[in-house]
Amino acid sequence: MIHIIVIIVGLIIFVLEYISSKQKNKKLSFDSISMKLNLFITVAVSVSAVISINVPDPEINRKSDYSAITISAQSLFGIKYQYSTDGEDSDEWKDYTKPFTPKQSGIIYARSKFFIYESYPSVSRDVYVAENGLVYFSAAEKPGETIVSIKADYICREASENKTAGNHYVAYEITKSDIKAVGTDLNGNEKEITDFTFSPKTIKSGKNDIKIEYFITDDIAIEAHLYINGDDPEMIKLDAKYTGGDFYLGDTLDNDDFIVNGVYEDGSIKALSEYSISYSDIKEGENEITITKGSLTDTVEITAVQPGTIFGSESESNDSLKTADEINVNKTYSGRLQNEEDVDYYKLRLDSKGKLSIKFTHPKFDEDRTFWTISLLSQNEDLQYELDSNGQAAETTSPNMRLNSGTYYIKVTGDNYSSEKYSFTISFEEENDSYETEPNDNLSTQATSINTGKKYTGNIDSEDDIDYYRFTITEKSKVWIDFSHTKISESGTLWKISLFNDYNGSLIEMDSTGETARLSSDRLRLPVGNYYIKISGYHWSDFDYTFCVNSQTEGSEAESEPDDDHVTATPISFNSPVTGNLQSENDIDFYRFDLGSSTNIKISFNHSRFDDNGTFWKFELHSTNEDEALKNSEDENTISISGNSADNVSSVWYSIPAGTYYIKVFANHYNNSDYKLTLSY
Repeated sequence: MIHIIVIIVGLIIFVLEYISSKQKNKKLSFDSISMKLNLFITVAVSVSAVISINVPDPEINRKSDYSAITISAQSLFGIKYQYSTDGEDSDEWKDYTKPFTPKQSGIIYARSKFFIYESYPSVSRDVYVAENGLVYFSAAEKPGETIVSIKADYICREASENKTAGNHYVAYEITKSDIKAVGTDLNGNEKEITDFTFSPKTIKSGKNDIKIEYFITDDIAIEAHLYINGDDPEMIKLDAKYTGGDFYLGDTLDNDDFIVNGVYEDGSIKALSEYSISYSDIKEGENEITITKGSLTDTVEITAVQPGTIFGSESESNDSLKTADEINVNKTYSGRLQNEEDVDYYKLRLDSKGKLSIKFTHPKFDEDRTFWTISLLSQNEDLQYELDSNGQAAETTSPNMRLNSGTYYIKVTGDNYSSEKYSFTISFEEENDSYETEPNDNLSTQATSINTGKKYTGNIDSEDDIDYYRFTITEKSKVWIDFSHTKISESGTLWKISLFNDYNGSLIEMDSTGETARLSSDRLRLPVGNYYIKISGYHWSDFDYTFCVNSQTEGSEAESEPDDDHVTATPISFNSPVTGNLQSENDIDFYRFDLGSSTNIKISFNHSRFDDNGTFWKFELHSTNEDEALKNSEDENTISISGNSADNVSSVWYSIPAGTYYIKVFANHYNNSDYKLTLSY
C-alpha cells in the first residue's frame, strides 16, 4: 500500500504548488511543468521499486439465491478472474464487472489489481454446478430442486345446495388442500409442488395476505402471495319454529314465542333476536304466521283453539300395553292418575325415522317432590327415555331423541301421588338417513351403519347415552374425522370421540369443548376392515353434533398399517419412494428390503418443513443378524430429523452384505405429518 500513498501524496503536492503559483500570478512554463512531473514520476517509481507491495486479496462468494458467482475487493481496486474446468486453466484472465453463472463445475481464480500491481498468489474456490443450474461451493450447501418462481391459486370447493362455493369466510382455517402451488424451473417448465409452507392460516375480516414459501435451501425461500378477502357469510335462509304450547284464543303472539335461526352460506347457523311476525292476533283454527328478516321469510303454522281445549284425553282403562290409548305426534293429550297404583299407557306409531321430544305439563303447586314419571318404551318394552316432573315444574321437556320407525309407548306413573290433571305433547320431525337412529347404544347389535365422505348428525340425549357408528374400509386408505357443532359458551369437554377396530383398540381419541366448534383428527392409514366411531358425553349437552369420516384410497406408494414390527413391515423397493406417517407418539413404522449381494445403500428422508428445530423423527437400519442398529458412514446408529431440517436428509451405509434388512422409523416428539422414504444405491 505504501507506493499508492507515495503516488497520491505526490499528486497532491503538485496540485497545491500549481494553485499557489496561480495565486501569486506566477506563470509556470511548459518546461517547468514537465520537469516537475518527470521528477515526481521518477521518485514514485524509485520508491515503489524498493518498497514491498501488498495488494489485498479479493473475496469470492455466490449470490444468496445460488444463481451466480460474485467477486468483491476493497475500494479503489479492480478485479481479474480466471475460470478453469476439467483441471485445465483458462488462458484468459478477464476483468470482473458483474456476477456470472458458469455452465459446468470447475475452479475460479481471482486477483485484486491497481495499475500495474496485482495481489499474489491468486485466491481460488471450487465451484459446483448442480443439475438444476445453481452454483455452490461444498456438498454441505448443495441446493435442492430448482424452482426459480412459484405461483399459488386458492382452490374453491364445490358449492352445495344453497351455499356459495369457496372458503373465504371470516374465521375459516385454510389447509394445504385449499391451495394449489405451481413452480417454474430454470427451463421454464411448470410442475405442482406440495412441500410449501403458508401463513397466516385463519381468514380475518378484510384483505388477507397469505404468504406461500418454497425453500430451495435451509435458509433460502421463494415466495408467492395469495390475497383473499375475508367476508362474513350471508344469510341465505330462515328456520323458524313456534315454541309455545297449545295456543288459545285471546292470547297474543310476540317474538318470544319463536325460535328463529339464520342459516348462512358457509353452513353455520345463528339464532336471531331481531325479526318481524306478520300478525299477532290469532284467529280460531289454522294460522300461517310469516317470519321476516330482511328479504328472507319463513312460515310457521299455529292452530288456535278455545281455552281449555285438548285434542285428546285418555280412555280408562289404559293400564297395560294391550289397552293403551292410540295417539298421534304433534298433538296434545290429557290424563289423570286415578290412584297411587294407576298407570296410563299411550300407543304411538312412527311411520318414518326422525327426531322426537316429549313435553309434559300440569298445574303448578308448591311441592318439589317428583309426582309423575314419564317413560318412552319400545315395542319390546325396552326403556328408551325417562322424564320426571315435580309439583313446581309446570312444564318439563325431554331432550331430542332420534328414533327409527316403529311402535312406541308412553307410560305415565305416579311417584308421589297427585290427582291433578296432566297434559303431554309428542313433537316429531321426520329425518333422512344422514341422522343417527336410536337406539345405537350397543356396539355389537345397534351401531348405525355409515359411509365415508358423508356428514351425519346426532346428539347425546342423556348423560348415559352413547352413540356407536360402523363403517367399512374396502381398500387401504388414509382416514381422518371432522367433528363440529354449534359453538357453545362452555370451555369444558362436552363430547368424547374415538375411532377403533375389531382388534387394535382405540386408534383416535378426540375431545371437543363447547367453544371448539370445529375439530379434525390426526390422519391414520388403515387397512381393509370394519371400524367404529364412539361418541359419548363428558359434561352432558343435548346439542346436535355433526361428523364426517373422510377417506382417501392409497396404493403401493404408501405404507401399509399396521407395520409396527418386523413381521408386519411394509416392503420397500430401491428407487421407489414410500410415504408414511406416525399415527401416535408410540407408533413405529418398519420397512423391509432384501439385498442379493454386498453393496452400498443410501436412505433419504423427506418431510414438509416447519419452523421448529426440535427432533421429531428418528430412523435406523437393522439387520436380521444383529441386535443393534447398523452404523452409517458417519458412525451413527440413529439419524435424527428436525422440523426445520433440509427437505432431503440422507444417510449412507457402505458394503452392506447380502441379507434382509429393516428401516425403523419412530417418534422423538410426535408429529402426524407425512414423510417420504427413498432407498437407493
